[in-house]
Amino acid sequence: MIQLTKQLGRRRSQALASLVFCAFVIALGYGTMLPVLPMIVQRLLASPNPVDIARHTGLLTAAFAVAPLATAFPWGRMSDRHGRRPILILGLAGFAVTFAATTIPLNLTFLYVMRLLNGCFAAAVLPSAYAFIADIQPDESRRARAFGQISVASSLGLLAGPMIGGLSWQWLGTIIPFGAMPDGALLLSLLVAGGAAVAAAVVARAIEGGPPPQRKRTDIESEGVARSVEFRLLGLAAALAGGLGLFEVYLTLRSRALSVTPTALGSMFAMCMAVMLVAQGIVFSRSVKPETTRWLVAPAFGVMAIGLALVLVAGRSDGLLIPTGTVAASGGLLAPTLTYWISWITRRGHAAELGLQSTVTSAGQALGSAGAGLLFESFDVSIASLVPAAVLAIAAIASLQLPRQLEVTRTTARGKSIAR
Repeated sequence: MIQLTKQLGRRRSQALASLVFCAFVIALGYGTMLPVLPMIVQRLLASPNPVDIARHTGLLTAAFAVAPLATAFPWGRMSDRHGRRPILILGLAGFAVTFAATTIPLNLTFLYVMRLLNGCFAAAVLPSAYAFIADIQPDESRRARAFGQISVASSLGLLAGPMIGGLSWQWLGTIIPFGAMPDGALLLSLLVAGGAAVAAAVVARAIEGGPPPQRKRTDIESEGVARSVEFRLLGLAAALAGGLGLFEVYLTLRSRALSVTPTALGSMFAMCMAVMLVAQGIVFSRSVKPETTRWLVAPAFGVMAIGLALVLVAGRSDGLLIPTGTVAASGGLLAPTLTYWISWITRRGHAAELGLQSTVTSAGQALGSAGAGLLFESFDVSIASLVPAAVLAIAAIASLQLPRQLEVTRTTARGKSIAR
C-alpha cells in the first residue's frame, strides 16, 4: 500500500511538471512575439507609418487572444469526453506548427491567419491542464498550489518571451541577416519557441490517458448566490485579462515612442517577470491558506489601476520601471487567485467550464490588445490613460463584496456536506 501510494504521488508529480512546462511554452510563444511584431508589420507594409504599425500590432496581438472565444469551450468538451492527454498533445502540436509558420509571413493576411490558428490551438491547453489537476488532486490546499504553479509558469513564459525576442533581435539580428525575411534573431527566437511546443507535446505523454472521472453536480451549483459569484469572478477575470493585454501592447508601443530599445524593453519585461513570480510565490506558498486569498482581489485591482495609469502617462523611459512593476505584482496576485476561486465555485473542474473562463479572458485580452493600438493612434496620452484605469477601478469596486460572498458560499457548501 505504501509503495502504491508513493508511485501514485510520483505519477502526479510528473504529470504536474508536464503541465507546468506546457503552460510555460504557450505563454512563451505569445510573449516572444510582443516586442518584434512592430518590426514584422513595418516590413510587410508598403508604406509603413507609426499609426498603421500601432493598429496592426494591436490587432495581431488581439487575433491570438480572440481565437479562444470560438474554440476554448469546444476544446474543453472534447477534453471531458476523450481525455486530457490527446487534447493537450493535439493543441501543442498545432501550436508549434502555426507558430513556426509566423516566421515566414508572406503578407499581412497570412500573418493574421496564422495568429488566429495559433490562438485556436493554444486554447486547448490551459483548460485541459487545470481540469486534469482537478481530476487528480481533491485536496483544496494542494490543488490551489498546483494552480499557482501553472499560473507562475504562464507568467514566466509570458514575460520571458519578450526578453528572448527583444534581446535576440538586438544581439543576433546583425549576425544572421536574412534580407527581406525577418532577421535571423527573430527566426531563431520563433523556432526555439515552436520547437519547445513540440517538446511539450512529447512531455504531455507523461499524463495518464483515458476519459476523466465524471463528477455529479453538487447542491452548491443550484444556489443563486453561487451562480452570481461565479459570474462576478468571470467578469473580473475578463477585466484582468483586458488590463494585462492592454498593458503588454501599449508598453511595447509606448516604449517605441520613448525610444526604448528592444533590449531595454526585454529587460523591463524580465523585471516584471521577477516581480510577478515573487508575488505568486508568496500568495500560494504553504504559509498562506487558499481561502484567505479572497481578501486580495479588490486591493490588487485598485493598485493595478493606479500602476497602469502611471505607465500610460510616463514621459520618460525611466518613469516606466515602478508602474510596470506595480502592474506585474497585481497581475501576479490576481491571475491564480481568480482561477482558483472559479474552479472552486464550479465544483466540477471539467474542462468545459474552465474553457468558459478561457473564453471570457480571451475576450478581455483581445479587447485590451486591440484597444491599446486604437488608443495609441487615436487619442492624447492623458485621455488614453483614463479608459483602462477606469475599467480596473470599477473592477476593484465590484470586488469589494467578493470576500463576504465567497465566505457565504463556503459556509453553505460546508453545511450541506455535514448534513449528508
